[in-house]
Parts: sequence; C-alpha cells; structure tokens
Amino acid sequence: MGLHNIMVSEPHPCRRGYFRQLYTRVEVSNTGSYWVWRQVDENGAPMTDAESAFDSEDAALNDAVTRLKGVAVMTR
Repeated sequence: MGLHNIMVSEPHPCRRGYFRQLYTRVEVSNTGSYWVWRQVDENGAPMTDAESAFDSEDAALNDAVTRLKGVAVMTR
C-alpha cells in the first residue's frame, strides 16, 4: 500500500489568467489479485470508492493521475 500526493493545477476561480496548485492524496493498495486506488483525506479516511482493478501499482497510480488531471506525483 502506498500513499501518494498528486499535484493538480487548475485555473484560478477569481483571477483570470492565473493558475492555482492543489494537492490531493490517493492510496494505492493490493487486494491480493489486483491493484486499486482511492482518494483519501489527510487522516487516511476514504473519500471515494476504490477504482477499477489494475495489473500493477504503477498502472493504478497512472490512472489516478490521469483521472484527477494531475501534473506531478510525490511519494510519501
């Protein structure tokens, strides 16, 4: 199981032409036969249900970055 912080860059809601960077945390875990990821809060409590089954930890993490429109990953 790994906790990863994903940096997301999005347009600023009030300042046109500016972007803001937000961070979200995902947990990637192995169920025994496949890997899943889910978004968790700062205490580790799940915020979303587990996403689809993946063959590897990297595949699950890549899917999380793509779906959340991340620009960088920081492994904890």
